[in-house]
Amino acid sequence: MTEITISELVSELEVDLELKVISGIDGADRKITQVDINRPGLALVKYFKHFGWQRIQILGRGEISYLSDLSDEERRDVLSHIFKYEIPCFIVDWGFPPPKELIILSNRHSVPVISTPISTGKLITRLTLYLEEKLAEPIDHYGTLVDIYGIGVLLIGEHSVGKSECALELVERGHRLVADDRILIKRIGNKLIGTAPKSTVNIMEIRGIGIIDIKEMFGYSAICEKKEIELVLSLELWNPNKEYERIGLDEKPTKIYDVDVPTITIPVAPGRNISVIAEVAAINHRLKSMGIKPIEKFIKNGIRKIKKRD
Repeated sequence: MTEITISELVSELEVDLELKVISGIDGADRKITQVDINRPGLALVKYFKHFGWQRIQILGRGEISYLSDLSDEERRDVLSHIFKYEIPCFIVDWGFPPPKELIILSNRHSVPVISTPISTGKLITRLTLYLEEKLAEPIDHYGTLVDIYGIGVLLIGEHSVGKSECALELVERGHRLVADDRILIKRIGNKLIGTAPKSTVNIMEIRGIGIIDIKEMFGYSAICEKKEIELVLSLELWNPNKEYERIGLDEKPTKIYDVDVPTITIPVAPGRNISVIAEVAAINHRLKSMGIKPIEKFIKNGIRKIKKRD
């Protein structure tokens, strides 16, 4: 199970979310294992069925206002019931001062209470995005991931088809390598983010040459730490008995992490410059995402000419 500690959360988001640990600092090594955030509204009235105690607890305007209306004894009582659960931490937003009973109990149970001036909505949105990226379980995928004109292009195919060689030529032409041979892919929402394993960052293996370091050879501008996978290019040796797509109407998606990624099959044969074809595919994909579809324009022009002849 992927997890992070409260101290990691605070150190990485301290500036962005203006986080400040108020109390319970001894619990800085508590683990966060869930992306979802919880607002303990029902728990404050002692209804604990389906209480998401494993999640970060957000105390916003409503929760703080309710606690402020209680007497000291009532506040202590209701918070004591909540602290019976192994909660990771509390975050009090809008800059509200935490109730003194919350501070006392957090120190007693070593549960951090964190303060931020940010509004509840912005806090939950930004915190969820952060946790999605940190806690997403990566999967191994074999292929080569390259940033071509800002489009994350995943090259897949048999081992001997020339994925690494194609990627090397793309780097030489000014594009950026993300990962070669083995890629770690995380699903964040409906986006697939690919990175290289720590052991192979900046590294490529080229048959006949061996291991090369892209950063050392081409500089920092030739590498990219992570990239969203937007297009898959499936390279395969040219099969004269197979009919390949010629006009671009048939794009069969590849399913990765239950996400369909547009896929183009490119036959590899002597004399074909695959890196240039990959560049064109990336540009064409961007045009399609902007609503510009050359094939539809081509077909419409053809229909118009036929109608004129008729």
